[in-house]
Amino acid sequence: MVNDVAGQGSAWWAVVRELAAACWWRLLVVNVVFLVAVNVLNALVGSAGAAPEAAAVLLFAAGSVLSAWRWSAQLRVLGGESDPLTAFRTDRSPVLRLALLSSAVNLPGLLWLLSVLFPGGYESLARPLLPVLDPIALYLAAVAAMLPMAVLLEGRDLRRSWQLLHGSWASALRIGLVVLGQAALTRMVPGAILMLLLDPACAVLLFASYRLSLRGGGGGGAGGAAAVAGKSG
Repeated sequence: MVNDVAGQGSAWWAVVRELAAACWWRLLVVNVVFLVAVNVLNALVGSAGAAPEAAAVLLFAAGSVLSAWRWSAQLRVLGGESDPLTAFRTDRSPVLRLALLSSAVNLPGLLWLLSVLFPGGYESLARPLLPVLDPIALYLAAVAAMLPMAVLLEGRDLRRSWQLLHGSWASALRIGLVVLGQAALTRMVPGAILMLLLDPACAVLLFASYRLSLRGGGGGGAGGAAAVAGKSG
């Protein structure tokens, strides 16, 4: 068992090092563009003078689309795209689908939206349940962690993302460590600079885990393997 753990960890880090060495600066460019887009969005919404409720809905929806768009660009870079700006050219339908599915399991975002739209309901219903909702939010984040690969590379949905998480104990451990680490670092050291470094690192770690899941034959992986091979070509 110990040898198996060590072997899985070594294989994961080998893929991570390979991807990071090949793609790190292009992933950084993608995330710089994303941060600029988010700041422009916030500035436009703030200067529009819209009602807080309308602004919150717009920020939540547009933020989800921008995050999905960034994931599409990151996966293109990880798949072998040499031009990070060209990586942003993508079909809108899969990106919008990813944004919709990601929003559905974004519990912190949904709670924030509830607190703006229905502050009374949030205070009376959601706030007392926060100790229970926190672990649920982490689990949903782990399920959603593989959603970009499931949607953008395989044309699948949340069920496939759930399969990738639960395909093996090694997959669950890898993804869980990434999600927990990202959540902990974001809470301890909030800020744009950390996000600029942390998000591409997490993309590499999760994509490496996805590649290992395909090698292990994690249920329906043939289509994903073909997609990754096509991108790398």
